[in-house]
Order: sequence, then structure tokens, then C-alpha cells
Amino acid sequence: MAPSPLAANILAENVFLKHSARSIPLRGEGRDAVTEHALPAASVIRRARRSDARALSGFAARLFRDTYGSDTAASDLESYIDKNFSTERQEAEIANPSAAVFVAISDDLIIGYADVVLRSADGASALLNRIYVDAEWRGRGLAGGLLDAAIGESAQRGATHLELTVFERNSRALAFYKRAGFAATGSTTFMVGDDPQTDVVMQLDLIGRLDGRSV
Repeated sequence: MAPSPLAANILAENVFLKHSARSIPLRGEGRDAVTEHALPAASVIRRARRSDARALSGFAARLFRDTYGSDTAASDLESYIDKNFSTERQEAEIANPSAAVFVAISDDLIIGYADVVLRSADGASALLNRIYVDAEWRGRGLAGGLLDAAIGESAQRGATHLELTVFERNSRALAFYKRAGFAATGSTTFMVGDDPQTDVVMQLDLIGRLDGRSV
């Protein structure tokens, strides 16, 4: 299975929740710590650093293969990975001033990450490219913590809404985002090689979320 334009990939709630742009006590790391969402003990969510790029590349590629390997032709799978998850690509995303990459860390290992981009076209819209959480850590609050980080960053930079897309047959992912306050606004198609996928476009009203705490 493959994601779509505006999409992201998310592993959470015991499933890889697919959305794309193609988805504690917090142990502190000073100003790098970015969420108060309840996380597993001995884990932290912080901003990614350039030194994280190589490990992040391997982490993202592994999760993508594990999740989509049985549903996507090998050539399409590797083409997507080569384009989106190289070390150089991660370095560029981490350095992008219009984006923010957050990593979840435990015992100095990456166990999850999120990538959100502010759209230059209108300035009021942010795009959640992906959230990944390692299989061993699913259902333990990391996805919610990473989403909190992306929402907080988007709002701080002046975005009024956050957009993502979810694979149309992923009912668990759709439910996850609906619980978080996202609403479906349409659909879109993304190609991975010759494989077209239909995703549901979802949007979160950041002003309503932060003012009303509707979730």
C-alpha cells in the first residue's frame, strides 16, 4: 500500500496509520523537549538534529518496507524509499526552515518521528508529512505525542489548520484522526511507481483545537 500527495504515514494504535505527503513524565532534554503528552518512561520527543539523519533514514526505510512490503511491488517500494528516505533527504528535511522534524528517542535509539511542513503558498496551512512509530512502541502514546509536537509547531508558526491524508481503507487510521479532531475534506490520489492509491484528505482546525481543546 502506498501514500498520497499531501500525505503522511503514521504507526500508532497497533497499526501503521497511513497518511502522507508523498503518516510521562517526559524525560527532559532542555529546550529540545517539545511535548507534555504522556509518553512511555525513559522516552523523549525532541527536535531532530543533522546528526540524526543517518539513523532516521534507516529507521524510516525499515518501517516502510515492513509495512508495505507485502502489498507493493518491490521495484515500486524501493523507488519510493530511495527517493524519500535517503540520508541526504533526511538531512535536507531536518535543515528545511519551513519544516520541523521531531524524533522520539529511547536509550539513544529512534523509536518514532514526525515531519510537518508549513506551506509557503498561503502561510496558514501546515502539512503533516508523516508520523512513524516503531512496532514495539505502538499503542503507548508516542503517536499522540508526536502529533502534539506537530500541532504545537504548526500553531506556533501561525498556521490555522493542519492537513494530512489517510489511505481510504485504513479505518483505524481514520478513527485515530477523527478522535484527534480532524475532519475529512475530500480525496486525493498518489502514485508509487504504477500503483495508484486513493487517500482521504483530512484537516484539523488549529484555532478551534487550541482554543476549545475539543479532543
